Amino acid sequence: MQIYPVRYNPVRNVLRYTQRVDVSISYQAPSSLSTLNKKTSVCDLVIISPAVFSDLLQPLVEHKEKYGLKTRLVTLDGIYASFNGRDKAEKVKYFIKYALDEWGVRYVLLVGDIKRLPIRATYAFPWEGWGNNILSDLYYADIYDANFSFCSWDGNNNNRFGEVIYNYTGFPPRVVDVDGVDLYPDVYVGRLACKNRDDVEIVVDKIINYEEKTFDQIWFKRIVLAGGDTFPPAKGAPPFVYEGEITNVKVMQQLPDFEHIVLWSSKHNLNAFTFNRAINKGVGFVSYAGHGFEQGWATYKPNALRNKMGIRQPFYLTPFVEGLRNQYKLPVIFFDACLTAKLDYNITDVERYFPTMVKILRMLPAFVYDPSIYITCFAWSFLIHRGGGAVAVIGATRPAYTLVDRDGVYAGAGYLDVHFFKAYNEGTTVSQMFDQAQVDYINYVGKDFFTLEEFILLGDPSLRVGGYP
Repeated sequence: MQIYPVRYNPVRNVLRYTQRVDVSISYQAPSSLSTLNKKTSVCDLVIISPAVFSDLLQPLVEHKEKYGLKTRLVTLDGIYASFNGRDKAEKVKYFIKYALDEWGVRYVLLVGDIKRLPIRATYAFPWEGWGNNILSDLYYADIYDANFSFCSWDGNNNNRFGEVIYNYTGFPPRVVDVDGVDLYPDVYVGRLACKNRDDVEIVVDKIINYEEKTFDQIWFKRIVLAGGDTFPPAKGAPPFVYEGEITNVKVMQQLPDFEHIVLWSSKHNLNAFTFNRAINKGVGFVSYAGHGFEQGWATYKPNALRNKMGIRQPFYLTPFVEGLRNQYKLPVIFFDACLTAKLDYNITDVERYFPTMVKILRMLPAFVYDPSIYITCFAWSFLIHRGGGAVAVIGATRPAYTLVDRDGVYAGAGYLDVHFFKAYNEGTTVSQMFDQAQVDYINYVGKDFFTLEEFILLGDPSLRVGGYP
């Protein structure tokens, strides 16, 4: 339990406090204990991968074993042949349940893009016009419900997983959880969304070098904080409330011992050049709060009166990642934004942004208009960039929201952002930080299926943040 009787707002220089706090606690012990607590772990990390990547993952297995993590590499073909399930994703989940029950596994690393290793599409999306599903790897982490029964995410067995009904007749809208989704993670899950063997080689090399060389390095104790006026008057919001920057301040307060590299639109120092320059200097973390999309991020200058993104506003696109030269000084990045980890990014998304360009391209004989071909999303581009980039990224697979005012961050992507960095301690893993942010969200905000399901970890869940001593 955490109680905060004092709240300081650095933007307004106001201190608020309460003189009395009443606490009432009720607790009902579960009828049984998780089998994870009944036995000694025989496997800390399981890596699930297509067989074609197995030889390239062996150095990672040996590296993890060297640092005391008991590791097993399991192929998808073996899982599909040995476990029952309605589809391949459910077979993988039943295997993870087995690994949790029988091996006491803590970390699950999924290797492969969503064509090679499936992701669960859930029916918890609240906004019409942007699709009807959410891509979520939380499905693989949420093994048990509150009664320690298997949580299938399809309680009514209609093959519509994670189904949620939204009733907008009042405010806030009422949410009906059709399938009894628990949301609490039981294992730590991350994904390396590798399309090919080159991707695997790059990310394995990054993970090994990061964990072996980062500890006690000066550069790690720096964080980039990037943001602006996410919702300016042009979008109907009040003036002088710069949501991205307020979120950055809250993140800053979680890491007082770090050097804070502040890139804000209000300071006129946020752009693609300064963003790359800061990362190239070497930083341990990056927190960006603002608008995002499948191929970049963008935000507004203070009190913008035109609701239009463009070269007059701060922005950053996937091609700019090529300008990163930070070598093995690799940050962990949190994109508090929409769509940066949309693993099913395809030509129809491009067409939505640039209809005229796609129309012209379709006239070319060599152009193939095929929505089943996925384009590398923004977040993943940082991991597979040679010579720099990032070692892990957290981002959203769908549009996101945030709830911010002058006094703080209360829900949505911004809340996860702040609490992710709040969870940092020396020796923690990146998935432990992400897990704690998710648990904090459920406990203090509520079961926001949309936000909790859409944010995913692209990276090794067992990655020791800051490296091994």
